[in-house]
Amino acid sequence: MSNSDPFLQRSTRLRSMRMIVLLALLVASAIATREIRGQSPRFSIESNNDSLHVKFDEQSIATYYFHHDEVARPFFAHVRTPSGIQVTRNFPPIEGTDPTDHPTMHPGIWLAFANINGVNYWHNNDGKVLHDGFESKPKAGQAVRFATRERYVDASARDICRSVTRYEITKAPKGWTLSIDISIESNDELVFVVKEEMGLGMRVATPISVKAGSGAILSAAGGKDEKGTWGKHDHWWDYSGTINDRRVGMMLMSAPDNPPIWSHSRDYGLLVANPFPVDVKENRGTPTTVKSDEALRLRFGLLVYETSPESSIDHELALERFHRRADR
Repeated sequence: MSNSDPFLQRSTRLRSMRMIVLLALLVASAIATREIRGQSPRFSIESNNDSLHVKFDEQSIATYYFHHDEVARPFFAHVRTPSGIQVTRNFPPIEGTDPTDHPTMHPGIWLAFANINGVNYWHNNDGKVLHDGFESKPKAGQAVRFATRERYVDASARDICRSVTRYEITKAPKGWTLSIDISIESNDELVFVVKEEMGLGMRVATPISVKAGSGAILSAAGGKDEKGTWGKHDHWWDYSGTINDRRVGMMLMSAPDNPPIWSHSRDYGLLVANPFPVDVKENRGTPTTVKSDEALRLRFGLLVYETSPESSIDHELALERFHRRADR
């Protein structure tokens, strides 16, 4: 049969068309898979003896330490945007790159209280917050979720109180959100004394601090930097600046059922959401008492984000999203 046979030519064309269609389907499938992965990124966790290492689509975004030899309380360090830009100060701070003040007191993101029943859980001296196991084991996928138990002990290892802390990490527009829900209780009455160093704290990366030049602190009421935000009650605060031609930062949000929250905010890179009376002279004799049959519950959200220098995040929309999740 010659190559000019119409039947052979028709068969060859049909085979070629089938191959083209099959190739097109494979390409479309590959593109769709990449798009699905882009729309539904996954988190992963690497568990170690003293920490949890969190990744987002293979990019390291944070390490949660439940034990550390130099820091007497759990904390998050090495916090990054999804592209890998670090938004917390180096831990430990690097001489010549970072200010080296408070090297172990400000490791990244932490919950701590400078005076509960006279014991200091902030300054890493007398009190310790000990990891007492996982209330619920770490799980990852479309989100990261885990819950921990803590024992608050004094210098003699006597129990003062205990807590259960629930963490959730979820994808958010332009970044990701860390939600923290803590309940503190005791068999005895607890007294929280007025101090600046009480609540949820964060220390931002050195380049985005106000003092470094590129950073700014903003609040929901329109306050700016330390002068415009310190000691003022509000619902959210944003500490951000520019790194590698990208606007990066952390937005700290308070849940609707929290006590009134004020900010202990500093231009050198510190922001603390404080749920107790403002640390001014007239308030220093006003303790907050939690009875033995009650619990103190606090809930916060932290949006870690990245945008172009010309863009910004919608703070009110971010707060609304956090409140919706908190109300579930």
